[in-house]
Amino acid sequence: MKIFATRTLPLISAALFAFSFSASAQATVIDLGVANGYSAFIFGNIGSSNASGFTSVSGSLAAGGNIYLEGYSVGTNKKPGSAANTLVAGNNLNIGGGSINGTGVYGVSNANGTVTAPSWYPTGTFSKGNASTLDFAAAQQQLTTLSGDVAKLQSNGTVISQYGGFKLVGDINADVNVFTINANDLHNLSLDVSSLKSTASIIINGTATNITMSGGFDNFGSFTDRTLLNFANATTTSLNNVGINGSILAPNSAFSGSGSMNGTLVANSVSSINYGHVSMNGAGFNTVSVSAVPEPGTYAMLLAGLGLLAFVRRRTPARAPQAAMA
Repeated sequence: MKIFATRTLPLISAALFAFSFSASAQATVIDLGVANGYSAFIFGNIGSSNASGFTSVSGSLAAGGNIYLEGYSVGTNKKPGSAANTLVAGNNLNIGGGSINGTGVYGVSNANGTVTAPSWYPTGTFSKGNASTLDFAAAQQQLTTLSGDVAKLQSNGTVISQYGGFKLVGDINADVNVFTINANDLHNLSLDVSSLKSTASIIINGTATNITMSGGFDNFGSFTDRTLLNFANATTTSLNNVGINGSILAPNSAFSGSGSMNGTLVANSVSSINYGHVSMNGAGFNTVSVSAVPEPGTYAMLLAGLGLLAFVRRRTPARAPQAAMA
């Protein structure tokens, strides 16, 4: 019996350790990293030669490719902790009529990048950057991986289809509420505030490849900097005359549309379709950690270990009391 216990107790300990380690090691930290300092952080181009895709932008813009701006205002209300430069372009800056509050850098990823801008901007407004200014490749890798990890989170909130839209009912005891919606048209999202902590974070995983947001997004106002719409599979994302309170993480997506957004946008590119423009008001998503639910195999290992422990205890005879020493 002693040999049996000697061999099995380490296995039980290992099972218990694996359970505790698995539960903690798989926690997902949702942090937009360097993108948090921007109203929009784009891996490719913002706009094209004849349209920008954005109108008024209260914070800063960053694009790994070219930035085209026409009929715009950028950096009108930059928040403390936002990016130092109002504009950061990996390649070219093409500036038309509009206004910029702050400075811009270009050629961050391409030494041959250029700037084209009206003569009224003061000397020093635009300057050549370098890789140390912003590493777009590293940011793209980090944010794409993050989006995939967030998409794997288990839902603890309930999505109810009603009135042509979706009602999101959370868990009043949860610090982070995760909702999963498999639909191309995210129309009329309504947050059931009574089912949430006032300090809760909201994660919405949209699983479709082509996503359009329309209608009303109700009751998200007090959760703006704690709401993240994660579209890991999306190749296109568009706003259809709608206002969004929250950030969008869509690293593989071409973004376009009309409306407004209060948060940070992370996407692959931004374009203007049918002369649509999006107003960006604010930036940032508060970092949050989501504890993972242990895998079924981990539970099985724990139960096996506890079973072995009970078996050993039943098989171990009680020790007789030691005789009193003479």
